[in-house]
Amino acid sequence: MAKRKPWVFLPFIGGSYNNHDNHEKHVARRQIGGHSELQKDVVDPGLPSQPTAEEFKNMDEEQIVQDYNSPIHMWVVATLFPLIAGTFGPMASMFNICAIAIPWRLVVNPDSSEANGDHIPDPKWLVGVNIVSLVIAILANLSLLGQMTNRLRYNISGPITIIGFFVSGVVDIALVGAADAELALPPTPNATYSQAFYYAALSGAIYVILSAMLSVTAYGIWFGGYSTEFKLSMSQRSLMLQTILLLTYILAGGGIYSAIEGWSYLDSTYFSVVTIFTIGFGDFSPATHLGRSLFFPFAVGGILFVGVIIANIRTLVLESGSVKVSTRLVEKARYKSIAAGNPEEGIVKLRGVKKRDTNADTELERREKEFLIMREIQQQAAKSNRIFSLVFATIAFMILWFIGAVVFWQAESKSTGGEDWSYFTGLYFTFVAQLTIGYGDFGPQTNSAKPAFVFWALIALPTLTVLIGAIGDTVSDFVNWYTSWLGNHSVSIWRLFKAPFARTNKTQKVKAAAKNVVRDHDKATGLENGGGEADNGFHELAAVERQCTVPLDFNMDGLTELEAAVAEETYKPFMILKAAQHILQNLDASPPRRYSFKEWTWLLKLLGEDESDERGHRRVGQELEEGVEVGSPVGTNGTQGRTNERQVWSWLGQESPLMSLEEDSEPKWVLKRLMWALETELKSRAERHIERDIGQEYVPASSTSIKSGEKDSEEAGSKGVADDAQAQSKATDFAER
Repeated sequence: MAKRKPWVFLPFIGGSYNNHDNHEKHVARRQIGGHSELQKDVVDPGLPSQPTAEEFKNMDEEQIVQDYNSPIHMWVVATLFPLIAGTFGPMASMFNICAIAIPWRLVVNPDSSEANGDHIPDPKWLVGVNIVSLVIAILANLSLLGQMTNRLRYNISGPITIIGFFVSGVVDIALVGAADAELALPPTPNATYSQAFYYAALSGAIYVILSAMLSVTAYGIWFGGYSTEFKLSMSQRSLMLQTILLLTYILAGGGIYSAIEGWSYLDSTYFSVVTIFTIGFGDFSPATHLGRSLFFPFAVGGILFVGVIIANIRTLVLESGSVKVSTRLVEKARYKSIAAGNPEEGIVKLRGVKKRDTNADTELERREKEFLIMREIQQQAAKSNRIFSLVFATIAFMILWFIGAVVFWQAESKSTGGEDWSYFTGLYFTFVAQLTIGYGDFGPQTNSAKPAFVFWALIALPTLTVLIGAIGDTVSDFVNWYTSWLGNHSVSIWRLFKAPFARTNKTQKVKAAAKNVVRDHDKATGLENGGGEADNGFHELAAVERQCTVPLDFNMDGLTELEAAVAEETYKPFMILKAAQHILQNLDASPPRRYSFKEWTWLLKLLGEDESDERGHRRVGQELEEGVEVGSPVGTNGTQGRTNERQVWSWLGQESPLMSLEEDSEPKWVLKRLMWALETELKSRAERHIERDIGQEYVPASSTSIKSGEKDSEEAGSKGVADDAQAQSKATDFAER
């Protein structure tokens, strides 16, 4: 058991209250009738506890995402914060480069836009300090990249990254804040600050925010026993490098077009962003033959680059976060269903209102009820997760839309050379830009609006992609169901509408047509088989309905109970192998294959678990008998499964196979256990054959030799040989029959 650190209690490091505090808060919350995390042992005595810091330290990113007991904020600090730093750190350095590219002050030409005019040279100390800030930030980014790629230890890279970002951010913010006093504008109404000034403000703010985020993670590592490695997969670690390459591509494009078209470097950088994000306002476009010739590869390469990174962001970050949210939603829905009901009497309530009774006349029926309730909980959590994703993406889109409109409205209305925009004009502009339409009737013209737009655009397009994906995920189930329903019932629907116009037996024909529609719907949804999933997966292998673990072509008629048991035991390795071969066909199915209760019952029987036998089962929410503990189903988790008959499990417990997520794939979960069961079965048979044929006791490979058995062992071996011979003889006799 990992040792907790009671003196460090922060949610993200898995610390714990001491026992006295835990007891007091537990009693207090029970007295006010509230449901809290501290009451889980009362609602369900078999509930696993939240992982400690030491346990969390040894978990990889996939385990954190799939762990129902690991709070979301653990994943946020251990995975999301480093990913945000790896993405926005290079972006801040890009803005830092832009802050050095041109002087910070200029006198605007009244006949042109604010970006054009006579620049006032910066003092050398300003340029020098800016360069030092950039160098420190680059070192911090390289250190973070080294940590992401496991090239540097965290005790080296962590301080460099955090201190580097903080120092660079403070320096940039200090320079911007001191500009009024140290870089006074000339006394002319056309004097203003250039784009470089606003890029410095953006880079400083981003650096400080990232430093704060990474400091939270560092606190968990240095004081809470966090792992010194970020909880990132290899694909997530590569996201920072991809971001660096994209931003380098944008800066390089800006330099090339600045030289070719004669634009200022920052205007060229703005042109690069507008181009590769397919917005295209038309305020800047290549006019030279060389510029137009280079535009073909530049635009295609940039658009492909952006597409790859946005796809990776959605896949590596958002889908991982969605799985994490989904796992927590499943656990919360499961817990609340038990807490809202009366588990001592076998009553649970879904969403606190839908009453479900788990009591039944037989153990098999009771277990099926538990299974179906767990399926409802999963469906409820999946629906909530889709709604949560849609709401989150919509809020992010709205923030960028409405807050962005405020920024551009103020930037254009209150800057030298800007247009007199209204707030509605800002709303219109941001909406057109966010959807990458880009009519060109409005565009950023001022020195403050263009840097803001570059930063806004780098965030807006990924947000739009996330929103479109969330909308697609939300409506796709309904659209797919409706399309499939129409395809399956088109003939019956045609008959239903055609029947009233028939000349004879109109009433009977209408009823018949309606009946065909209902029957076809039941076939399509699997309702004729008694459940939401069609029970035809393993029927080609065995009689799943009768829970027979022998091939279909084996005749079981006329066999005694003992003979049937011998037959099933004899065919067990063969049936495990055939089941595994069938599962391989559904391994990467989309959506993931989900097994019915009958299929699960048959598969668990192959693994040594009898759903009709109450031994090894528990009723969730009810007190366990003395000496009884919760464990995984028999034979389904290797050496970590149930080790004795005093361990029990329930479909509604966290030990349930439905709660043991294996990449959200039931086939993968089952296949892993089948392979372990097959390995164990073949090894056991080999040991029995050695003992029977050689007459000596089997000794593990760690021993130096196979030693002769003692007298007691010989007697046990003789008995085992006799039993095995008798079983083989019986199997041969009824197989011939």
